[in-house]
Amino acid sequence: MVMQPAAAGAAAPSTMTAAAGVSAPSGSAPGAETSGVPEAELAMLRELCVEEINKYRASLPDKMLMPLKRGTPEQEECSQRAAKMDGDTRQGHGAFRAGLCSSVGLSAQNSCPGYPVGGFGGGGTIADALKMCLTQMWAEGEPPVPKQQCQQDASGCFLMHGHYMNMSDASYGSVSCSFYKMSDGRSYWMSQDFAFAGGFGGWGMR
Repeated sequence: MVMQPAAAGAAAPSTMTAAAGVSAPSGSAPGAETSGVPEAELAMLRELCVEEINKYRASLPDKMLMPLKRGTPEQEECSQRAAKMDGDTRQGHGAFRAGLCSSVGLSAQNSCPGYPVGGFGGGGTIADALKMCLTQMWAEGEPPVPKQQCQQDASGCFLMHGHYMNMSDASYGSVSCSFYKMSDGRSYWMSQDFAFAGGFGGWGMR
């Protein structure tokens, strides 16, 4: 079953914001030992995740959005631990609410919880599942009201548009992508943890 974007606590993609730092080098995969994904594949998926989000950001030329950098090794390692925690408990944004990665600047999160890979109804590869989830998030589109007003309506406007808002937010400078193989062996908990370009702080989760 393809999961649709939903609010925290339900199967859905989610978002967080964080501070920018020195990006993880291409080909490295901090936290790979907790992911259940081979290190080389995990590194490739993280690069793909950043590229896909930047592709969507580049489709909004009027906003003049800067491309996001890949998160720091410390941010990616913590993001990976958070994905494992949420995937094991099946609780969306549980690690975020607990403040697990606040010390490394991760403060907004988009999650793709329990997306199947292979078999009936699943994406052919983890990369396919990721692209499917990001497409669903981006399809939410611009909110009908100003950003701050939408954010304050957590169970209404932000529930409907929050993933898109996090992906297209001009204040974010980096994103840490995590992938966790769940206990059923075919579903993956995928998260994108955003960080501010110039420091800590931010909105919340989707």
